[in-house]
Amino acid sequence: MSQEANASTIFDKIKEGAPEKKDPVLEELESIINELQHNKDKKEENNKEEDKKEDKKIGIEFECGDCCKKVINGSKLFFIKHFAVLLPAHGDCLFLKIFSGGKLVDKQIMRAIIIPVDRICAIEINPVQVDP
Repeated sequence: MSQEANASTIFDKIKEGAPEKKDPVLEELESIINELQHNKDKKEENNKEEDKKEDKKIGIEFECGDCCKKVINGSKLFFIKHFAVLLPAHGDCLFLKIFSGGKLVDKQIMRAIIIPVDRICAIEINPVQVDP
């Protein structure tokens, strides 16, 4: 089994086995993000060509101490308890940029990220990576 498959399986098991009641606000947010990401509306559901289009990517801006972090290239976002879990498409990676004092200080590539919900500043649909 590949690392991506293992990570997805682990996160799915955690999500299914969460004994705590789900937060209705986070459930609604997850639903809205999925609709935006998949371009679901009545016109597109009837158009087969539109259904073949690739899903839009997801980006998240969040704070960590004095730093601001932005992760992009997500394909699947879901919430477990008070955490947001962002995964890339199969065979792809997430890209993380870390800013401090208004300047880019580090870049990282990762397979998955788990972010405390109370640290999230913004969730973006189809963010474009622009280097300063």
